[in-house]
Amino acid sequence: MIVTVLADPRVERTLESLLAQRRLPDEVLVDDGGPPGPVQEIAERLHARDPRVRHLAAPGNIAESRNQALAVATGEFVAFLDADEVAPPEWLGNLLAPFADARVGFVGGPTPGLPGTVETVGARYYDGYLRRFYDRVARDHPHALPMGNSAWRAALFPELGELDTSLDRNAASEDQEFARRVLARGYEGRYEPSAWVHHDFSGLSVRALLRKQRIYARGGFVVWRRHASTYEASGGRLAPYVLLPLAIGVGALLLPWNATRPVGGLLLGAGALGLALLAVGLTIWGRRADRTYPGLRYAALEVPRRWAPLLGAFQGLLKYGWSGRGGPSAERARAASASPSTGETGKP
Repeated sequence: MIVTVLADPRVERTLESLLAQRRLPDEVLVDDGGPPGPVQEIAERLHARDPRVRHLAAPGNIAESRNQALAVATGEFVAFLDADEVAPPEWLGNLLAPFADARVGFVGGPTPGLPGTVETVGARYYDGYLRRFYDRVARDHPHALPMGNSAWRAALFPELGELDTSLDRNAASEDQEFARRVLARGYEGRYEPSAWVHHDFSGLSVRALLRKQRIYARGGFVVWRRHASTYEASGGRLAPYVLLPLAIGVGALLLPWNATRPVGGLLLGAGALGLALLAVGLTIWGRRADRTYPGLRYAALEVPRRWAPLLGAFQGLLKYGWSGRGGPSAERARAASASPSTGETGKP
C-alpha cells in the first residue's frame, strides 16, 4: 500500500482509515515527496503503534516519488491512495476482489467528495463532474482511472518499466500512460464502483480547479500523442469551445478597418451569441443532470473548464512538439521503459 503525500498533514486521517480496514494492508508506505517535517512525524508516530506503517523519504515529483516507493515495496499487489483521500473499512477488500480474474491488471474506484468539504462552487461542480465521469466515462475507458484509489498487479512494474517521469514535472497523466502500457500487454483494467474513497475538496475554488485541469492536460497531451489515447476529447465535443472564441477573436481583429468591419461585427456577434447559447444549454442540461450528479447545476462552468485543458494541451505542444517525445528527460524515460526495473514488487 503506497500513500502519496507532499507536505499534507491530512495524511494522518488517510492512514487511520487504512488501519481500520476489514482487509488490512500488509504494509503502508508513506511516500513522502517533501522535506522532513510533520508528515514524517505523523508516520513515525503511527509506526510506533503499528509497524506496518513506514515512512519513506522519496523526493521528486509524483512519478519520481512513486517509482522510489515501488522499488522498495513487497508483495503481489500494490494499491495507491493520496493524502487527501479517506477509505471506508470495506475499501481495500472491494478494490482487490476483481483480481480473482487473472486477466485483470489494474482496478480503480470513484472518489466522491468528503462530506463537509464540498462547499465552494468549484468543489460542488467538480464533485458532480467526477461522479458523472466515473459513471459514464471511466467504467468504459479504464485507462482514465487515476492512480490515487487504484490497485495493480505489482509484477507489471518490473515487467513494463517505471512510471514515465518525462511527461511534465508538475503535470499528472503518468498513471494514464502506464495504464495504456498495461492494456497494450493484454491485461484488462476494471472499474469497481464499490471501491470508493472520499476525496477532500476543501477550499477548491473555480480558479484552482481550472489551474488543475490546465496542468493535467499538459501531461494528457503527451499521452495522446504517444499512444493515440484520450477518453473525453474529440473534435465534435471540442468544436464549439474552439470555434466560438475563435470567431470572437477574428471578429475583434477585423473591427478597426472600415472594409472588414461588417464581417468583423458579424463574427464577433455570432461568436458571443453562440457562447451565450452554449452556456444556457449547459445550464438547462445541468439542472436535469443535477438530480443524479449533484453539482452539475453549475454546468455552465464547463465552458472555462474546456478552455483550461485546451490551454494546457497547447503548452504541452510547445514543450514536447507534435510527436509528444521532446523534453529533456524523454530519452531517459524511454530507456527506463525499455529496461525493466529491478526493484521488488509491491503489496497492498
